[in-house]
Amino acid sequence: MKKVISAFAICGAMFLTPCDSNAGAQNGDMVVIDFVGKKDNVAFEGGTAQNYPLVLGSGQFVSGFEEQLVGMEKGETRDINITFPENYYPELAGQDVVFTVTVNEIVKQ
Repeated sequence: MKKVISAFAICGAMFLTPCDSNAGAQNGDMVVIDFVGKKDNVAFEGGTAQNYPLVLGSGQFVSGFEEQLVGMEKGETRDINITFPENYYPELAGQDVVFTVTVNEIVKQ
């Protein structure tokens, strides 16, 4: 146990790379994102934004969206696959869509 504690102390004391293995955005962090939502490879109305501030874990977006942003790093782009709920807007209810998301900024909370 002493060796483990010593390793943590040395890591912190020398200001090496962080010992925490959780890289990228985490729940509670605010991310500023660009995104484009597409259904059948065609952008849909209301599914695009730039520099959108979002606190991860806030539940502001459809279930599954925010969860897939966890771990992303500044400058990273990722495709987020979700299925809209059956009680969503009629033209998208129950539909599978892909959001291409780019993280422009991460503000640790």
